[in-house]
Amino acid sequence: MTLLLQAVASLLAVITFLIVLNVQKTKLLPAGVLGMGVWIVYYLLKGPTNVIIATFIAAILGACISQILSIHYRTPAVVFMLAVLAPLVPGYLSYRTTASFVTGEYREAAIQATSVVLLALVVSIGMASGTVVLKIYHLYRKQVLNKK
Repeated sequence: MTLLLQAVASLLAVITFLIVLNVQKTKLLPAGVLGMGVWIVYYLLKGPTNVIIATFIAAILGACISQILSIHYRTPAVVFMLAVLAPLVPGYLSYRTTASFVTGEYREAAIQATSVVLLALVVSIGMASGTVVLKIYHLYRKQVLNKK
């Protein structure tokens, strides 16, 4: 039940985020479903692994799928990349970091700030890696088809 509730919440959050960014109405549902799928992958992987690995794998899968969707819908990939980015950004942890700094809990704030920076790096590296993985796949496929 928790997974279903979180999936629907992530779908609505991603669609709302994309509406604020003025994304075309026809792209909202596919991008929202992509964001929801990324959140489900993250949610299912963070238990058996950890938050960092789950975020990295979700970012890679999301980036690959966003490239495919951008070709299918003939729209810039950034529309779907934003849908991948939205559920993976460590927003609450950033809030807790700021709150710790404001309340004078500097040790806790430093630990949380390190986690925020690490997760932000993992998201960006994962999204870039997903794009590279897809390009390598296309090059490999092109070479295999040319040999036949």
